[in-house]
Amino acid sequence: MSIVIKRLKFISFILLFALSFSSCTQMKIDKLNKKGMELFEKKKFKAANQVFSEILSLDKDFLPAYFNRAISNSFLSENTKALKDFNHIIKIQGYSEEALLNRAIIYENTGKYNEAIKDYDQILEANPYHLKALHYKGISLYYLGNFNAAIREYDKAIENGLDVSGLYYNKGVALDCLNKYKEAINNYSKAIKIDKKFKLAIYARGIAYFNIKDTKLAKANLEYAKKLGHPKAANMLKTIK
Repeated sequence: MSIVIKRLKFISFILLFALSFSSCTQMKIDKLNKKGMELFEKKKFKAANQVFSEILSLDKDFLPAYFNRAISNSFLSENTKALKDFNHIIKIQGYSEEALLNRAIIYENTGKYNEAIKDYDQILEANPYHLKALHYKGISLYYLGNFNAAIREYDKAIENGLDVSGLYYNKGVALDCLNKYKEAINNYSKAIKIDKKFKLAIYARGIAYFNIKDTKLAKANLEYAKKLGHPKAANMLKTIK
């Protein structure tokens, strides 16, 4: 009944400048990279993309341009092109945490959850305490229907210090799917404590209260979710007597 919070895009733009070398070509690359980053920060992704491609026409080995172009393409929903650049970086470097993480997110956003988990596992093999990889792996496991495994990953992230509303909400959704409504309510409440206007969590908590037959608190949460603009709250309230 609820949807897991997913990242629209992972904003992990590499702000790297080419090293200052003596050749005119390398000086041009430095200027182009700066220009590309400025365009990206202004959300002019197509223009930034063109600049990064121009850099690669001058130096096909300039890896930051591949990364930055991949991020631009991901914002343009050009996932195939973005994956091609991330794959190139990983092939050359062997292990690149940022490339793996962003590639996994693209896999996840396009429904390739097993591929995403493989990339998250590579990151976690190198760093078992990588909070984003733990959280995001949990999301992929959730979408595969493995709710208990998803909760284990969420718990690892929480135990290691990740304290964000989306994580508690996602854990609540997984608990909901296991009909563990009281535990779900506890996690929705933690999410709402961090973000008092988190309408998805407020709505989900209202549904969870309804499921344990606490009509008063169900109505209170759904009324607030309706006030905040949740699209389903009004119809749900009509079903509660």
